[in-house]
Amino acid sequence: MHQIFLCIVFFAVAGIFSVRAQHRFQVGERLTYDVSYHLMGMWVGAGEVTFSVSETSFLGHDCYKFKGVGTTYPRYNWFFEVKDTYMAFADKSDLKPYRFFRDVSEGNFYFREENLFDHPKDKVYSVLKVKERPVEVDTHKLEPDIFDVLSMLYYTRQLDFASYAEGDKIPIRMFIDRESHDLFLRFQGTDTYDHSEYGEIDCYVFSPLLVEGTIFRSGEGMKVWVSKDENLIPVYIESEIRVGSIRSELVDYSGLRGPLKTN
Repeated sequence: MHQIFLCIVFFAVAGIFSVRAQHRFQVGERLTYDVSYHLMGMWVGAGEVTFSVSETSFLGHDCYKFKGVGTTYPRYNWFFEVKDTYMAFADKSDLKPYRFFRDVSEGNFYFREENLFDHPKDKVYSVLKVKERPVEVDTHKLEPDIFDVLSMLYYTRQLDFASYAEGDKIPIRMFIDRESHDLFLRFQGTDTYDHSEYGEIDCYVFSPLLVEGTIFRSGEGMKVWVSKDENLIPVYIESEIRVGSIRSELVDYSGLRGPLKTN
């Protein structure tokens, strides 16, 4: 179950695209998702993920501060308690990352990781502490046009999906687990998602190529529905995992730049 609640959303929305003059998000935006797990023919609401946007400064740079928190619902804490916190500091002009931090606590497993992006020197400095193991300090090459999972989440919302044809592969580059990954999104066209609370939402749909890990198989086994409006927010995500499947649905939002467009 390692990083199950945040990864389903983080890895669903990664890419490298031209930045719009005006970002599709703003300070004060908050998005909350329910995460359900499917096993042996039954869906179980397991937890939630919340993303928020604020502003700060870091090493003299005006930054957005992106934060993602994933938790199990209290009724499951006795069985497998999860509390994951991800945080990123990204330049307010072009969203390039300066700092990425995550504190992962899932069952009896936990780790803390910090990445500092030194763009003038093309270096990423990382510090990792896993449970009782010694602290690991490493330096990595900073590849061009690369983002951590959180800054990339917001960077990709600048994408103009209308300019792509169904089946197009869009290259992506991501730094995660102290490695650079060249991946892609495959554009799947448009669809209407029928939300039980918000009604019908016109969406763009894509499938990201996933990195092999403890939860996800490599391949295109995930599909993401994002709102076909000025916000371009993920509305619904479904994915195969190693055991069973997962889905995540938008359940609350506030502070959007524009109204969520529904039919």
